Amino acid sequence: MTAFPATGSTAPARRARAIAIALLAILVLHGGRALGSETPPQPADPAATAATDEPLPEVSVVGERPGPGLWQVRSGERTLYVLGTLAPLPKKLEWRSRELEAVLDRAQLVIPGTLEVDADVGLFRAVRLYTKFRRLRKNPDGASLDALLPADSYARFEQLRSTYAPRDAGLAKLRPVIAAGELWRAAVDRSGLTADTGIDARVRKLAKARRVPVVETKVEIGDPSAALDELAAVSTAAEIACMDATLDRLVADVANARELAEAWSIGDVERLRGSQAATQRETCWSVLESSPTVVEARRKIETAWFAAIVDALERHETTLALVSIDDLLGADGLLARLQARGYEVVEP
Repeated sequence: MTAFPATGSTAPARRARAIAIALLAILVLHGGRALGSETPPQPADPAATAATDEPLPEVSVVGERPGPGLWQVRSGERTLYVLGTLAPLPKKLEWRSRELEAVLDRAQLVIPGTLEVDADVGLFRAVRLYTKFRRLRKNPDGASLDALLPADSYARFEQLRSTYAPRDAGLAKLRPVIAAGELWRAAVDRSGLTADTGIDARVRKLAKARRVPVVETKVEIGDPSAALDELAAVSTAAEIACMDATLDRLVADVANARELAEAWSIGDVERLRGSQAATQRETCWSVLESSPTVVEARRKIETAWFAAIVDALERHETTLALVSIDDLLGADGLLARLQARGYEVVEP
């Protein structure tokens, strides 16, 4: 989910610019925090087609849920309420948090779980960038994954591909890190799940109805073309580690998606700590660390996001922030970082 600023004088220019920014955003945050509220344009593989006509049983949660609980971060009389978001969720999950609505009734500010990302990319440069990314998606010399992956990794990949993307044989021609991401998206969609949960849009709508301002944080990132050049030399071993972590997450989180959605929708914090998402994200991040451009872009994004949280906590009596569960919990999560600064944290 990536939101792109509408710039440029023509629709093609805006479209090309959006593609360029999407590519770097995907690279920076593969499996991590979403940026914005739109689904980014995904480069299509000519060999990929729609899934089989026999759909898998969909994950569903029946009935309206009471809604997730809210964390509280306190600084004297000021309180930051945090809604931990989860993705993917069942497409038809219904929830309503009266606690959330009560907070919005008295809030002075909302910090959404999204950022605006911008880059200095014009129409022709964006087209060249897209072409370069298309080339980067494929393995060098046209190699197939069966020749690159260890036998056990390839067997797992093929088993899951035959389940979730049975007609997408072209995935085997993609680089391991790209194939892992494509397979993950296919599995999410075919299981009746969605990464575009609509949580951010729903909170924005509730805030607008109450005339509560929403912070819009804009981050200027580096040159996507440089990032692609740097990432072309990523080691196959690092990409295989990312694929293995993604397959682990796919098996664990898709299989347990209903339980995770139930836990989120009723505020069961302990159950949510068992997700494989954070491990997968950090493993895949190691693939990107060889790119100084990507590392700098991520640093800018993380710095801007954390600064907005701290500024709101210091200036407003009541603030609501949306933060992914994976960015919220853990030794290096937002709550731990705020506690290290001396703020009091109260769990739901």
